[in-house]
Amino acid sequence: MKGIDMKIRLLTVSIMLIVFIPYVCFSETTEIVSEGMYTMGDGETPVIAEGRALEHAKRIAVEQAGTYVKSYSRMKNFEIADDEVLVLASGIMEVTVLDKKRTVAEDAIKFWVKIKALVYPDRMEVMAERIRDQGLAEDYGKIKDAYEKSQKEIEELKKQLAAARDDENRKQIVAKIAEQEKTFTAGQRFDAGMRLIMTNKLDEAIKAFSKAIAADPGDFKAYSQRAILYARKMQIDKAIADFNKVIEIKPDEARGYAGRGITYSRMGHHKKAIADLNKAMELQPEAPAFALARVYATLGQSYRATGDRPKAMVSFQKSCDLGNKNACTQLKSSPRDRRGAKPARTRESIR
Repeated sequence: MKGIDMKIRLLTVSIMLIVFIPYVCFSETTEIVSEGMYTMGDGETPVIAEGRALEHAKRIAVEQAGTYVKSYSRMKNFEIADDEVLVLASGIMEVTVLDKKRTVAEDAIKFWVKIKALVYPDRMEVMAERIRDQGLAEDYGKIKDAYEKSQKEIEELKKQLAAARDDENRKQIVAKIAEQEKTFTAGQRFDAGMRLIMTNKLDEAIKAFSKAIAADPGDFKAYSQRAILYARKMQIDKAIADFNKVIEIKPDEARGYAGRGITYSRMGHHKKAIADLNKAMELQPEAPAFALARVYATLGQSYRATGDRPKAMVSFQKSCDLGNKNACTQLKSSPRDRRGAKPARTRESIR
């Protein structure tokens, strides 16, 4: 009997370990070590070349952390879209440079960087909300695509420069390489701004986006993110100015109109808000559900404020169907409005 009891106890402990160990593993900080390399060519600067090696190492770490994010989200049973995985992985990492070297080989300078990335799973769910609130996933995807495009273009330019024999042609190619470096710098600063948003360091994020704009005045994404941050800090005039800039640079981009419309609604300029929000949906009717839900909720508030109750209820219903709890609350309170009570003047927060 003692032998049987011992076997049962061992079996019980084994089962508990099997069930419990995954939770322990996912609750602890994970360490990722990765390396990046870059070969500097003629016309490039050492600072940017080293930055490209560091970026290479970071992207390897982010890919590994992305696998971790997917596993963690499945275990915790919270939804995360595919386009949010890498930006979330980037946000929950803290990167430290362990070592870096420059070596000369075959008339070229090679840069090597080794980093350690600590992944903190306890930050994941909070950061996932911030990603959606700020619309970071779409911008991160664009930065990733732009980086990959830039890498291909810079390699092609280096080949062209090596083959060029005419001085004028060489100057033109070097100028293009310099422009590529400016674009890379702007992207790095934008990426820094996104990371700061995810850690809720808003003032520092505004500074990072301002630096990105200084490096690339045509970066409408940086204007858009800075505008949202200004709105969150109730610096409304600055927010409107930045949204205007987004529309000026990219008139077919929905986010400029959506952001400005939400801000107008918050200011009480409801007719302007309605015009901008409808324009945003016209430009991007297939926007992410959370973004459409916010636009419809704000439209509902502005329609109601201008006395157009039927359109307000339709907008609230659409927003509620898309998962906006505030809009659902507005629908529930609507019978009181019909009996003559003063409508609640809620304001959609810009986060």
